[in-house]
Amino acid sequence: MKQLDEIEAQARKEHIPVMFDDGMEFLLSYLRDHEGIMQILECGTAVGWSSMKMASVRENITIDTLEINPGLYAQAKHNIEEAGLSDRIFCHLCDAVDYRTAKTYDLFFIDAAKSQYRRYVEHFYPNSCKGSVFIFDNLNFHGIVDHPELSENRSTLQMTRKIHAFRDWLMKDERFETEFHPEVGDGVAVSIRIK
Repeated sequence: MKQLDEIEAQARKEHIPVMFDDGMEFLLSYLRDHEGIMQILECGTAVGWSSMKMASVRENITIDTLEINPGLYAQAKHNIEEAGLSDRIFCHLCDAVDYRTAKTYDLFFIDAAKSQYRRYVEHFYPNSCKGSVFIFDNLNFHGIVDHPELSENRSTLQMTRKIHAFRDWLMKDERFETEFHPEVGDGVAVSIRIK
């Protein structure tokens, strides 16, 4: 899909955070292998590239995607309309923790404020059911989570400590069965709700 390639190239050029290619392929492969996934909630729209990629897997996939940045939200809306996907991808301009819905989702793709991941899980847990999947990106944060000496930036170190604590919490949370894939993209976790 030429348009998607152009959107990705432009986002990377402008340093807009989009998923690593192998992380995206992992996510798309997961969707292909799990045909029951139809309703997706995405936290972190950016320019709409990831939601458009997910929607391209199957025509019965619909996505609610949340973006806090008005400029990115506007770009995403434009890109999604241009691709003719406005009837399946619905953008919402808001902080993820302010989003309220009665919907139940099959999959939650979490790729927004890293320090808020645990908060997002608790916020959206009522919108999940047994078998719902949470996929989290950036759990390595460029290797800094496991190797803090790679950064001297205090705010980055604080955030990566929170990501580390989140990873530990997620692996121990008995409501989920979690697999962490540190070798995929920038560190991806897949958590399936089992309770």
